Amino acid sequence: MIRITRAYGRGLGTYKIFIDDVFRGRIKKGETKEFAVENGKHIVCAKIDYRSSGRLPVKVKDSVVELEVGYAEQGWVSKTPENDLIRSILSRHEALFIRVKETIEESE
Repeated sequence: MIRITRAYGRGLGTYKIFIDDVFRGRIKKGETKEFAVENGKHIVCAKIDYRSSGRLPVKVKDSVVELEVGYAEQGWVSKTPENDLIRSILSRHEALFIRVKETIEESE
């Protein structure tokens, strides 16, 4: 099981969640969603418009892998429209973050 929580912060739209390059659903600000997956290695990515997070490899083995996703503040100071364009082009695959929070063993 992969559980993803979207952090509060910048960004109004919904993020698209992809697991192993397959669209699995959308997640809103402050929302948590669970995605059933088989044990093994998986690649998780979040996208909004033309921007995305990196591709995060995770390993699921009889556990819940907790991830969080959100808007990655780049810390750039823009003084001109040209800088905004350059930032947009260079940061399109870094606009979102996705990272592991923790792993919780499932008890049955």
